[in-house]
Amino acid sequence: MRWTRLLAATTGTAMLVAAVLVGCAVGVRRNLAKTPPSEVIFDDQCHLQDYFDDLARGRDKPPALVRSDEIQTSASEKTLGGRSAYLFGENTSLPALRRLLVENWKPLPAAVTAASQIEVEVRWCDKVGTRWVVSDENVTLHAAGKTVALAPHPCLTAFLFGQALYERRRELVGLPPVSMPQATLPDAGAADLITSD
Repeated sequence: MRWTRLLAATTGTAMLVAAVLVGCAVGVRRNLAKTPPSEVIFDDQCHLQDYFDDLARGRDKPPALVRSDEIQTSASEKTLGGRSAYLFGENTSLPALRRLLVENWKPLPAAVTAASQIEVEVRWCDKVGTRWVVSDENVTLHAAGKTVALAPHPCLTAFLFGQALYERRRELVGLPPVSMPQATLPDAGAADLITSD
């Protein structure tokens, strides 16, 4: 009887702690949950067009995929969803991620936003060939030895999985093609002079 009470108390405490951890996610600053995803992208409400243009120009680099598990149907092998973790460092899109975090979530611990590397772990589902971060599970950040839960936000979907959508947006709103950097040409003045004897 005593062990049953102890087990029940321990289980109840564990469930309470889990509920508190889920409920203690960093909240959103800009709530776009009721805005249709197509409108979020088309109106560039996440301010990501410049980011994807920089990726196309090679001025920025996407994050590194460090872990990924996918769920597929056995019959058609169609991907239904999964969980993935992306690493942002100084040589990838870390400044863009920091801006996204500041604009769309309430203040994060300073040690996290100042970290030289941030890992973002999300659960996603496939909708019409595009991955979307699920809205019923928190996003997890790992940085500076800390783990922080974030409330889900449509801008994170756009940031992680929206490259093709933003390429299409550029066409729909009539933006000019992304100008690619010109290859560096050798300086004509640096050529060796040929002199005749």
